[in-house]
This record gives sequence, C-alpha cells and structure tokens, in this order.
Amino acid sequence: MTLSIRRLHARFVAEVSGVELRARLDDATFAAIRDAFEEHSVLVFHDQRWSDEEQIAFTRRFGPLEETTTSIARNTQVAPQIADLSNVDPEGRMMSAEDRRMLYHKGNQLWHSDSSFKRVPAMASLLSAREVPPEGGETEYASLRAAWAALPRSMQERLDGLVAVHSFAYSRSLIAPGLLLPEQEAALPPVKQALVRANPVNGRKAVYLGSHASHILGMPVEEGRALLRELLEGATRPANVYQHRWRAGDAVMWDNRAVLHRGRPWDTTRYRRVMHRTTIAGDGPTVPEPFAIEEAAVR
Repeated sequence: MTLSIRRLHARFVAEVSGVELRARLDDATFAAIRDAFEEHSVLVFHDQRWSDEEQIAFTRRFGPLEETTTSIARNTQVAPQIADLSNVDPEGRMMSAEDRRMLYHKGNQLWHSDSSFKRVPAMASLLSAREVPPEGGETEYASLRAAWAALPRSMQERLDGLVAVHSFAYSRSLIAPGLLLPEQEAALPPVKQALVRANPVNGRKAVYLGSHASHILGMPVEEGRALLRELLEGATRPANVYQHRWRAGDAVMWDNRAVLHRGRPWDTTRYRRVMHRTTIAGDGPTVPEPFAIEEAAVR
C-alpha cells in the first residue's frame, strides 16, 4: 500500500492510510507522517493492531515520552509510558460506576490539553483503541488554531503575551473535592503557560487553554476565569470540533499545542472500553522566568 493522507475536517484532522505503525517505518514515510501532524494537528490511523511496546517504539520517534502521573487510577501492570484509560481494572474486571478510579477518569470528559499542568507541557499524545463500546465513548477534538484565527485582531493583540496558571488540583476540583492523592497534589504545583502559542515549524498560532487553566496572571481571578470561559466557548463551537467514533484498532495522534480534546460518556456498566495512551514530552517551558504565582488563586 502507498501512504495516503485525506483531510477529514475543513479546519484540521486527517486520516492516514497505507501504513502499519508497528513496522519500522523508513525515514521518508515517517517524515511524511510528521509533516502531516504539524499541518493537520490530529491524525487518524485505522487497523493498527499492536502491543504496548510497539506503540511506545513508534511514538518515541517523535521525542522522549512522559511517564504516567501517579494517581489512584494508575495501572502499575503496564509500562510507565502507558496511560491506561479504561473502565477495566488490572485484573480484567469491569469497574463499578462508584469506583473512585472511575470518578478520577471523569476528568477526561472535560476539554483539556494533556499535561498542561506540567511546567513543560506535552507536545503530543497517541491513543490506541484496544476495546471499544458499540455506542458512546467517542473522543472530540477542538482546533485552537481555528479558535485563534476567528478572534478579532483587537482580541488577538490583547491575548498575545498573557500568561495563564494551570493546575491539576484545580481541574480535578471541578469533578470532586479531594480527588487527588495528597502526595500527587504536592508533586504537581501550579505552573505558568503562555495563553498564545506558535507552532515552531510553521509559525501558526493557537490559544492555549482548557480545564487545567485556572486564571490569568495580572487579572482579578474571576475576570480571568470569565475570559478563559469565553475563549473556551469559542474554541469548542461545533464548527471547530471533530468527533471520532472509535473502532477497535484505531490509533489517533494529536498535537496538544494546537487542540483540545475530551472523552464522551458511555454505559460503563454494560460495555468495556480499553484505551492505551502514550504521551510525547514537550521541549521547554512556554514562558520565561520569572513570573510569580499566587498559590491561593488556584483553589
């Protein structure tokens, strides 16, 4: 088969076919995939049946991988580079809806960019569908480049140079208070992120926000949060969103610098959903030091 790239949405997202990601791709094929990633932000691959080790090997070609964050939902029986986003426990049993691990996973149903709560946020993620429900459980993606392009010039000028505070404790507090382990909250203090980011390859700008974004430095907390909500509503309007309906063997890779994503609900009492994610680390903080953070503001 010959590598083929087909756009799936008017503003972003492309389907890549004619490639088996578990194979050792030649440099030209990998370069074409990397170029497509930079251009389209979200890449969809069908019929990728691979092991965790093969998934890790492919994503490592893009750069170093993050290890999963310590949490009550972490599956220690898979490699530390694999985030197991499933309603199935390590012994293969479906978890009940009341299981605290399932409550933790509900945070994935908020619009977010992976690891924006880290000083060096993630560059990209790749999610592999091992088992999927017959209905529900889709993943939605929203283009932050399209959101930026739609803003009036006056708003673009207002946002460029602003810094937001991102906090894992803040986003998880939107689900339930006390959801994080104390040691996890201590290990993930609030961090600063630029509110506008430019792709280092093509220079295209994107607003950078999501559920981890607590407030904006230099603004009263509620004023900053109102602005973040306004930007999020614009970014996630239907024209900017692609919904992926999973089938077993799908792999979807996305640019955390340029898109938000969220999982959609499914009947967790009836259907298994087993998804394994690898995450490619970023290559530096998005804002220079020094910027002071008022810790109390993220609560």
